[in-house]
Amino acid sequence: MDLLTMEQLFQQAKANFSVSDVISPHVRILFILESPHREEIKHHIPLAGSSGRSVSKVLFEGKQSLPFGLLLKENSDKKPYCHLGILNVCPFPLQSAAIPDSKWGDSHPEFVRAAEKVRVGNDKDVYRDETWNAFQEVMQQDFNQRLTELVNQPLVIVPCGRFAQKQFRLADVQSSHWKVVSDVPHPSYNSWSKDRYSAQIAEVTEAVGYI
Repeated sequence: MDLLTMEQLFQQAKANFSVSDVISPHVRILFILESPHREEIKHHIPLAGSSGRSVSKVLFEGKQSLPFGLLLKENSDKKPYCHLGILNVCPFPLQSAAIPDSKWGDSHPEFVRAAEKVRVGNDKDVYRDETWNAFQEVMQQDFNQRLTELVNQPLVIVPCGRFAQKQFRLADVQSSHWKVVSDVPHPSYNSWSKDRYSAQIAEVTEAVGYI
């Protein structure tokens, strides 16, 4: 698949299946995640499922039961929630099972396969398959544009998981106004509560406590 066709399909998927980022003008801490899944599509908000619930549990010490994305949505004008944001690297699902229009996915198997391969291929920056490289390039252009809009904003940036960390590194968007918290895992499977990540999570919760 050539780059132009890939870009056209990417824009189709974005127009039909995307979930908007949660970034208020007052954002101070930005969590970067992979892509939406079924609960995120259902609620039209990032981190609306079990991973979002894990984030709320850790950041607010069990005092909040709503998934993180829904919590930010419902309290968008209140502190500290208005200072917290979520940005997905890819605005639509990278997993075919989460694409709400299965016929669309079935009609574009090469595109869907490329998305899924890039999602799990975090040990390589360049792939053997040029279609996978084309998908990553187009996705990076979209991600880079959204990051660039924030370069003048003082932010603590938290890329969550290997995919987000890799794609943030590849985007190579830098700002003297940013502090990046490294090696934070994706919040799935209650990973934020595991001892081996306690130092990274403590750095995140400390930043949240300051706002």
